[in-house]
Amino acid sequence: MDPTLDSELRDDFLVEAGELVQRLGEQLVDLEASPRDAELLNAVFRAFHTVKGGAGFLGVDPMVQLCHHAEDLLNEARNGAFVLDSAQMDALLEALDLLNDMMAALASSSELPPAPAQLLKRLQPTVQRAAAPAPPPKPEPEPQADTEGGGTIDDSEFEALLDSLYGKGGSPGAAPAPATSGSIDDDEFEALLDNLHGKGVSPGAAPASSNSIDDNEFEALLDSLHGRGGVPGQTVAGQPASAVAAPAPAAPKAAAKSAPAPEATVRVDTTRLDALVNRAGELVLVRNRLMSLAASSGDEPLNVATGDLDRVADELQGAVLGMRMQPVGRLFQRFPRIVRDLARQLGKEIELVQEGEDTDLDRSLVESLADPLVHLLRNAVDHGLETPEERERAGKSRKGRVRLAASQRGERIVIVVSDDGRGMNPDILRRKAVEKGVIDQAQAERLSETECLELIFRPGFSTASTVSDISGRGVGMDVVKTRVAELGGTLQVRSKLGQGSELELTVPLTLAILRVLMVRVGERLFAMPLSNVDEVFELAQGQDRLLDGSLVASHRDRALPLGDLSAWSGAADTAGRHVVVLHIGHQRMGCLVHAVIGREDVMVKPLGPLFAGVPGVAGATVTGDGRLALVLDLAGLVGDGGLLLTAPASAPVKHSSSGALV
Repeated sequence: MDPTLDSELRDDFLVEAGELVQRLGEQLVDLEASPRDAELLNAVFRAFHTVKGGAGFLGVDPMVQLCHHAEDLLNEARNGAFVLDSAQMDALLEALDLLNDMMAALASSSELPPAPAQLLKRLQPTVQRAAAPAPPPKPEPEPQADTEGGGTIDDSEFEALLDSLYGKGGSPGAAPAPATSGSIDDDEFEALLDNLHGKGVSPGAAPASSNSIDDNEFEALLDSLHGRGGVPGQTVAGQPASAVAAPAPAAPKAAAKSAPAPEATVRVDTTRLDALVNRAGELVLVRNRLMSLAASSGDEPLNVATGDLDRVADELQGAVLGMRMQPVGRLFQRFPRIVRDLARQLGKEIELVQEGEDTDLDRSLVESLADPLVHLLRNAVDHGLETPEERERAGKSRKGRVRLAASQRGERIVIVVSDDGRGMNPDILRRKAVEKGVIDQAQAERLSETECLELIFRPGFSTASTVSDISGRGVGMDVVKTRVAELGGTLQVRSKLGQGSELELTVPLTLAILRVLMVRVGERLFAMPLSNVDEVFELAQGQDRLLDGSLVASHRDRALPLGDLSAWSGAADTAGRHVVVLHIGHQRMGCLVHAVIGREDVMVKPLGPLFAGVPGVAGATVTGDGRLALVLDLAGLVGDGGLLLTAPASAPVKHSSSGALV
């Protein structure tokens, strides 16, 4: 086979089989909960069978052998030999893990090791189908009174047959009796005689051996005409023979509605798709520039033309972004297996409920959200839910419930992870934070209940008494906060003691084309992702003050930490009096700027390797008036360990060694 063709076939197989294997994880977990679900069992069987067929075509023998053993086990379950138990499901899930490893090795052109013999042995059906009972012995046929002629019938039976066909006293040459429900016409009767006695042979002649039928076949024919065991002229099931309805001729089928043509799809390489998105982004920048020029020119026809361009560009932008969308269900498919394994490991009974799998999300965000959601689910299973015994003592059902739901709210995707477990106790969180040195006692006493709940996002914080391979190191939720902030998302936590907890994660619908708030600091322009902006207000005289060495503003009856971009950006002007209220991760703060210009849709361009890794800068864009604006990475500006926003230089503020304000 041509090596290029072989590579193409392999890539196609990996794509097709990858989709099947990805669904198999969720299907196997569902099958464990409903092992008698025939439809689900067939779906799992077909997936292994399809993967085996493709692997066999490519000559991947280890994968064929593994799928074949899994297929044998599932086939016996399909045939009713046994019901899959937990040990067999463990073997199937291990086979799925090994299948994933094999596909990864195949993708990297590595050698595939054979499946372990122990696993193949566990996949063998341990319960064989019960032997079918032997059929009863066939009774010997009774000796015939008249054996002459083999398949002939006597005169009385033949007369009765004529009576049933042509009426009492009728003959083949006479006018046929009115048709009854069981009558046949002359042509059919002649064909019957041909079958009985041979073509052109009279009833009295010897039957032709080639066309004759035996007694059993003729009895079956009589049964079909007159009922089982009936003879012509007798009643069947209490009805006269003439009333026995023969099968009605099939009515002509109504013209079936033409099935809709299957939707045509084509696989497009992601690099081509990204290139198309980039061109759409460039068009947005040109659109912004033309609209700015048209607004300043005062030319009415030009304004009309740019308005049409704006509409078309928006439609094109929406269509292109729609091509990048994937249902979030593809992300959710991996979680039932994770929750199932954790429940087995911790000895808990857990039901995972998934909602909103058809919610569309940018494909770049699907993989980016995988790790944060895994941490949130592990936290809910390990810390949130009680053991079955603890739940019974609390008056709850033994089986805990974890809910994973996705929805769209405006231009943001909202993913909620909730449980009906023990909930979080703010006092315990406050005490643990002091014990682990996350905050001091004075700070802990000033925390509100909501702020206590947000302590779980602090690095090094954990409520686990011992460190395990699941939790206890205090890094999981901190990783979640950092990753979500990098995506321009937010995190909110809510909890009721004894009733459970809920964590709400929100991210932008797409990162391809960014909607920003354009601001000015001195003569420099900065673009802040609009998904992180809550509101804008003008700072009144005396509204700001120092608190614990940091500049804060009294806003909506709460202390809002303030930072200024002037010192960071090198602007010579003093601090501005406009405040942009931002939420970054679970934090909320205000940023002082000189002027707020307005909202724009921009295409973020990287600054190149020379500026790679500069904290606080995500890229650059061109504004409508042709100027360059830096797109801010707000998580990098205020995150732990990054270059943090500083208070105005004019304010007599004492900074900590890290320069932190929040």
